[in-house]
Amino acid sequence: MFQINKEHSITDQNDFWNSLHLDIINSNYRLTQVDYISFIERAFLFSAFFRGCSTMELLAYQNLLGFHDYGYVLIIDLPILSSLDELDFHCFVKSKYPGHNILVGPIIANRICLLITEKTYYPEPVFQDQSNSFAKNLYQEIEHTYHTSVSMGIGSQQAMKSIYSSFIHALSSIYFSVPGQICYYSQVNYTSSNLHFDYALTEQHLIESLRLRKVDAYDYFGMLMNFIRPMNDDAKRNKILELLVLANRAMDLDSQTESKRINYLTYINEFMTLQGDQLIEFAYRIFMYIASYVKPQKSIDYTNNIVKATREYLEYHYAEDISLEDVAEQVNISPQYFSKLIKKNTGFNFTDWLAMLRVKKAKELLTNTNLTVKEVCFMVGYKDPNYFSRIFKKRIGLTPSEYVKTSSYFNN
Repeated sequence: MFQINKEHSITDQNDFWNSLHLDIINSNYRLTQVDYISFIERAFLFSAFFRGCSTMELLAYQNLLGFHDYGYVLIIDLPILSSLDELDFHCFVKSKYPGHNILVGPIIANRICLLITEKTYYPEPVFQDQSNSFAKNLYQEIEHTYHTSVSMGIGSQQAMKSIYSSFIHALSSIYFSVPGQICYYSQVNYTSSNLHFDYALTEQHLIESLRLRKVDAYDYFGMLMNFIRPMNDDAKRNKILELLVLANRAMDLDSQTESKRINYLTYINEFMTLQGDQLIEFAYRIFMYIASYVKPQKSIDYTNNIVKATREYLEYHYAEDISLEDVAEQVNISPQYFSKLIKKNTGFNFTDWLAMLRVKKAKELLTNTNLTVKEVCFMVGYKDPNYFSRIFKKRIGLTPSEYVKTSSYFNN
């Protein structure tokens, strides 16, 4: 069995995989204008709802994306969102509603938010009819396309500078909806929902979820905020401050990375002047900051022993005629199980990693030596120069010869 070299540092391990990871993504994916728009929309909505968006940022995004001055947030709780591609859902919404001005946010905790913008601020009865009609139609389209039931929460209409309030209203509504139901924010009865609510137990669940970095921490925090909402402002402040301190502390427990430390003195003046739902919005904003990396990342598990051993074996043997079966044998598991583990823990197949590593080494040799393409081909583990050329072009976008010419041109 292949032994892991203990001398390699964690930084070396991370750099090895991260470098190849970016190369694989670049080689597999060519960005289009639709991709860029999707990324910008997600960045804007994440800033607006989870980080805080300044007036200058808002104006910049508005000029860039062309959204209107008023709008409302619709949050969709969709069971398959954890495996749904964000770009795919972005394209789905845009294709179904080409006449609407809609921004599609990022997927967070199995939820995705839409910002539907309008030129006009409508009277409440008109707005409620229009938003409910849109939500019902969207529900049917999702059910037809993705074959699943969803729940939706609709927030209030707001001027764009106050759109965070609509997000909080939509988020509150989603806690009171069930699959197949659309909940409008004004329909929520916070007082009656608190009659059989166990605050202490929910608080325990919140702390445990934060400690284990589980996404349902957002749900538990929302439940607690809904319980706190009907209280007077002094009681709200006490409960909110207590929860935020507990949440910040929970993120420190068993943490492998440095948590975000909150200096509460910098917020105290603002906190004491807020009233009513402003306090709830403040609580959400600080909590989202504290727990912002609770969202599961589709990243490489550097600590996994199979990942470590694979990295070592690839680095030492990439130039040889190796296969998935060879590496599986070295780590003492079946090829089928090895293949699943690598895909699960790194995001890509073994063949992707091997091909990208060989291409990366080939680029170094082609750039820094006078070796021929054929010589480089053999040195990085390929026996057929034509096959090597096809793999290289697939990954880089150029043949080895074209790459050499391009590199020489820029170097000169």
